[in-house]
Amino acid sequence: MRRPEPEAIGLTADRAKAMAVAIAGLPDAVEVEPASLEVGTAQAGIILGFHPEHVRRLIRARRLRARRVGGDYRITLDDLWPWLEVRYRVPGRRRIRSR
Repeated sequence: MRRPEPEAIGLTADRAKAMAVAIAGLPDAVEVEPASLEVGTAQAGIILGFHPEHVRRLIRARRLRARRVGGDYRITLDDLWPWLEVRYRVPGRRRIRSR
């Protein structure tokens, strides 16, 4: 049996952490669609390991997609996955392309 790569384990752990942060404030009986989960800038900062203001800068620079709700931004988890995957890529070009 082949052992999984350490990078794959790390990425899976980071994705699990992101899902836990996203559903932390929801009631227990609520069914969620993983593709529709959204987080605020503070939660995105926790997931990515960035300060919330840096997340806002990424949004304003159009490097991270988000929608404005009230005084804060909401980011889907699908838009955070590429930022998590960058940590586990082979060294080289690490910039994430904007959509």
